[in-house]
Amino acid sequence: MPKLIFLKNESDFSAFRKSKSYSSKLLMLRVHFAANQNFSRFGFIVPKKVLAKATARNLVKRRLKAILLKLASRLKPADFLLFPRTGLATAKFEEVEQTVNKLFTEANLWKS
Repeated sequence: MPKLIFLKNESDFSAFRKSKSYSSKLLMLRVHFAANQNFSRFGFIVPKKVLAKATARNLVKRRLKAILLKLASRLKPADFLLFPRTGLATAKFEEVEQTVNKLFTEANLWKS
């Protein structure tokens, strides 16, 4: 099974300042298409204002990583930045998965 590649540096995240965003009740997605990129990279920003407890922030990240691991091979090569919202920690896994699928479909990010 392939591994996910994550955004790590400030320079990786700074490219999202002028990127397109898509949003739902539970999640916001920002997408940046870099030139000559052959793979997808993912980043998460879960501030303490949104989820105060570290256990809730880690739960959200683990859920999103599990969902993205399934979907990564079907996505166009781009950089994705996910901003969870408050209700994501209490939402069921299936609901989160449907939300992620809906956002990727709305953004037309599936390989053809």
